[in-house]
Amino acid sequence: MKREDSVLVEQFGRPTWLEIDLACVRGNYHVIRGMVPAKTHVLCVVKDDAYGHGAVDVARVLQEEGADWFALATLEEALELRRAGIKGHMLVFGYIPASGVQEAIAQGITLSIPNDDVARELVGAAAGKQLTVHLKVDTGMGRNGVLAEGALDVLHKLNGMKGLVVEGIYSHFSCADSDESYSSMQLRRFEKVLHQSTVEGMRPPVAHFCNSAGILTMKAATFEGVRPGLLLYGCSPLEGVPIAGLRPAMSMKSRVIAFKQVPAGYGISYGRSYLTYKPTMVGILPVGYTDGYSRMLSNKASVLIRGKRAPVIGRVTMDQTMIDLSDVQGVTVGDEAVLMGEAGNQRITAGDLGSLAQTISYEVLSTVGKLVRHVYRDRPKPETE
Repeated sequence: MKREDSVLVEQFGRPTWLEIDLACVRGNYHVIRGMVPAKTHVLCVVKDDAYGHGAVDVARVLQEEGADWFALATLEEALELRRAGIKGHMLVFGYIPASGVQEAIAQGITLSIPNDDVARELVGAAAGKQLTVHLKVDTGMGRNGVLAEGALDVLHKLNGMKGLVVEGIYSHFSCADSDESYSSMQLRRFEKVLHQSTVEGMRPPVAHFCNSAGILTMKAATFEGVRPGLLLYGCSPLEGVPIAGLRPAMSMKSRVIAFKQVPAGYGISYGRSYLTYKPTMVGILPVGYTDGYSRMLSNKASVLIRGKRAPVIGRVTMDQTMIDLSDVQGVTVGDEAVLMGEAGNQRITAGDLGSLAQTISYEVLSTVGKLVRHVYRDRPKPETE
């Protein structure tokens, strides 16, 4: 993936790009920081290339703003940040092969374990060196982790393993954005594990549960840490509910490369799924599903040009999308088109595109983030005397 530092770099390829506003990431972090108690750690989730925003660039600005905990999906992601000079705590959520344990220890990277069998294997690979871990407890997600009723027994076994430091214990809400009753049940299960482990003198010092939705809806579950992901990037995990102070960090843009007038009754794109009902000015954008702009957006989405909405007409193709420019005055070749982001008083969010494409904002961000080149913006650096 090609990345550029300037706001716009002329290129020989198609003029379609993502603008990542790092100033928004900075601001969003402080909004989140203000949502939780001062003593609560904010574990910044920058896995999967920071949801498509670029993990190294995002982690750098978060570190500048005071963040000192980062959560990743793989050991390689964590090592990439270490190589880039990112310090502080790093927790890897996903599977770690035994062959990676020595490097994790050398780089001060904390591993997640789902049970005592995995812990035993990793301790063996540590070969006497101290290994720091967090135990994952499945309270109702049905994914990784020991079932809540077996967590105390696993903690007993972990505490008996020489060289193993159980720094943390955590779980994950499955529907904090939609089912308060179920989330409360998950929380009760987790709290029972914490209470029992406290009574027996082996509660890990750092307990964490809340994802982005949980931070907003399950205030009683902040414990010693929270794990914002989507909120960091300025998107609300609650459908249709904007969060005060958050600003989306990613915009997706392209340029009008051609336009022409076609008569009424003219078929647009493959399958003639759209027929013009009047003489129509059709614009062409050099963006398509190869860029992560879903074919499901055909005849549904719109883009912003000169502050006006221009509907997508016909099927989104591999690398071109047609739009109706009839209501946009004065269009010229080279005009900027905002597929996701703001123009004038209009906004198209990742959530909007997700709803139209029958998916979620997470998938929209992570998909386009892998396929489209990045251009970074940030607030001006203060002048030094």
